[in-house]
Amino acid sequence: MRKLKTSWLVMLFGAIFAIAGFGHNVQADDANPGIQAVPLSVIPVLNKYQVNKNTGFYDLEMQPGQKTELQMKLANTNAKAIVVKMQAIASTTDAGSHISYAEPDKAKDSSLAYPLSSLIKIPKAYEKLTIPARTTAMFHMPLTMPKTKFKGIVLGAIRVTPVVKESTKAGVNNTYGYSVAVRLSNGLSQTPDLRLNSVAVTHDFAGTNVDATLQNFKASMLRNGKVETRVTKRGQNRTLKALTVNKASAAPNSTWTVQTPWDGAVAPGDYTMHVTYTTTDPQFSGTKIWKFSRNFHISTVDAARYNLTNLNIPWWVYVILAVILLLLIVVIILLIKRRKGDKRRVEK
Repeated sequence: MRKLKTSWLVMLFGAIFAIAGFGHNVQADDANPGIQAVPLSVIPVLNKYQVNKNTGFYDLEMQPGQKTELQMKLANTNAKAIVVKMQAIASTTDAGSHISYAEPDKAKDSSLAYPLSSLIKIPKAYEKLTIPARTTAMFHMPLTMPKTKFKGIVLGAIRVTPVVKESTKAGVNNTYGYSVAVRLSNGLSQTPDLRLNSVAVTHDFAGTNVDATLQNFKASMLRNGKVETRVTKRGQNRTLKALTVNKASAAPNSTWTVQTPWDGAVAPGDYTMHVTYTTTDPQFSGTKIWKFSRNFHISTVDAARYNLTNLNIPWWVYVILAVILLLLIVVIILLIKRRKGDKRRVEK
């Protein structure tokens, strides 16, 4: 009986050290994906409805239902032909709380009445354009204003994206393009306004976060802002987690998420997210401040899951644990069989 126990213990620890040694020899690739440069110049041709002729983008004030044509020059200075695609996209607010003209795949905001893609007709042929070497070509895009007069602005961009091989090494997808902003209005102003849509605890590759989803539900840009978040225990004032974003801005009719990192262990309980957005945007007479609060709960199960994920345990540790469990089960089965055999011999 003792020999059996000893032999299985030797096998058990031998397997553990063998697998542990293998795990330490596994190394991740050191990937440094780069972005391929494309010698392309994007030159907007100013329109007759241009409000400010000193800007390098389309800033048009037109009447309801009025039509015009946007013109753009694309210059290929390379010795080889290049292929590009053109899109009309809405402006968005990115995760850093800044206006972006580079998120063509983001879903339409619930407050957006007139997406730019519904007003500017991009010809089908422009979805895959070949520009010959050392050539400058003019491209034309029909624009029709909404039939109904609207307040504020429609903001977006004409985005030109070279069709090139994208690096996806190590899970990084390098996409890029050239964006020329488009600002449309009927001449009626509207001031921006914010609301807090939701608060949720999430986990990504960087760790655990508390996400506050904000929305500018008016058709006006918000600039010169500062976002401050802090997490407290519900009913208390002591700050547990906090984040400050300076030089914040928000696109009209856009929704974005401000992530407050939860560094350290996650404890279950009831919490409150406090969000303050302060702006000195000249659209307001003086400083404008929005303050929001929203309660949220972290269950014991979720806290354990976040903490376990934050440990970043290597895969081979799970293999070791599985092998240990399997060997223990085998040892227990053999011991039970051995005991039954001894019992039968005693009875005989």
